[in-house]
Amino acid sequence: MDSQKASASVTPLPMCEWLSTERAEDHLVAWSESREWRQHEFRRDVLSLIASLSATPYSRWALCLEDNYSFAVALLAVIYSGKKPVLPGHFRPAVLAEQQSEFDALITDLPLSPGCPVLRFPIAPQAALNVLPQWPQDVSVILFTSGSTGKPQRIVKPIFCLELESRWLGTLWGTEFADARFAATVAPHHMYGLSFAFMLPLSLGLPFATTSVKYHEQLHSLAAAHPLVFISSPAFLERLDPALNTPKLRQVFSAGGPLKHDAARLVEQTCGDLPTEIYGTTETGIIAFRQQHQPEAVWTLFGDIAFSPRPDGNTSLISPLLSPSGTFMLSDEIKMLPSDPRHFELLGRKDRIVKIAEQRVSLTEIEQRLCHLDLLSEASVLTVQKRGRVYVAAVLVLSRSGEQFIDSQGQAALLDNLRQTLRSWISPVALPRYWRIVPVIPLNQQGKRSAAELQEMFL
Repeated sequence: MDSQKASASVTPLPMCEWLSTERAEDHLVAWSESREWRQHEFRRDVLSLIASLSATPYSRWALCLEDNYSFAVALLAVIYSGKKPVLPGHFRPAVLAEQQSEFDALITDLPLSPGCPVLRFPIAPQAALNVLPQWPQDVSVILFTSGSTGKPQRIVKPIFCLELESRWLGTLWGTEFADARFAATVAPHHMYGLSFAFMLPLSLGLPFATTSVKYHEQLHSLAAAHPLVFISSPAFLERLDPALNTPKLRQVFSAGGPLKHDAARLVEQTCGDLPTEIYGTTETGIIAFRQQHQPEAVWTLFGDIAFSPRPDGNTSLISPLLSPSGTFMLSDEIKMLPSDPRHFELLGRKDRIVKIAEQRVSLTEIEQRLCHLDLLSEASVLTVQKRGRVYVAAVLVLSRSGEQFIDSQGQAALLDNLRQTLRSWISPVALPRYWRIVPVIPLNQQGKRSAAELQEMFL
């Protein structure tokens, strides 16, 4: 019997105690389909990497690791060494080059050459320390926003905020997690993956999968072998195969954007339970949750969080997860229920207004108009700069009707049809000047649209 049995009844451990003797030597930390990692190996590997890091003069270490166990080892070793962990979020060379000033050296298990010193996994074992160094005061990690609506922004996230999140989540769902294992489609380099696929299982003493789930068949295989908590996103869940009935999952979480009701029901049909959707941001951490028992179900705020409407129509968030101010102005349009301010509707983003030729242009409106057309199944609208001027651009995924239209009349006729239709709703300056037709909209590791890849289409 694994030593984490009935761990849901145990208070989540803070990060500074994950390697303590509170957990047995044979406690299961992580697993893959071919092997398992126990507490004594976890502690040994962290101590060995601390020895390697301590021999270097570099203070800011970027973590670019595909293997989740290696990530856990690296993050703890960097913190115990008194260094600063930086989570770039993207492993694309262009993004790393753009963020080069944020780190001094890199730890990776990938063939990356970012122009700075690199420690590569697997790292040759060092003469490990016998005792862990003292846990530093005021520990934090550097993250970056997903970049789904622009250039990723740097965020300093104190560890105590992540630990508080884990306590809230454990209080709400800890009994459902008992004896389960965690698997995820999202990586721990962004806020959602860090909180749910990394902090939560390690805080509760539950094992996590070392590799990300990429296909429904992988999920099916894992769920057949173990009780599973699954951390995912709409990009994965909306593409589940209804013919492949997965053994009932203990819990399914989704974040990165609201799930369509049909997709929520598909998860219920395929995985045995409605997914719990999480609303939050990198800056704020978790804010609210919902399950769509009916279409467009309202959201419920987590316990110690509140909204404060502003005279300008915006909404301020008040949360102990915000440091140091405790307040944050949301970029989303919130409609609180008059009868219960702890429940609300999420109406979409407000911050996609750009100025073109001195006119205010809503990229969201253009995108929504396109998505409602029969010729298209999906669209992403952005701005591009050409010869010093800003233009609207659109990336399109055709519906079956759109494919038939192109086959019979050609792409030029299709784009002309789209322009003429849009003229009924938007001003000429807001009409997309540049168009790209693609099989799918590119997504980042968190299942959000990749602004970098979308921009690259128009270079």
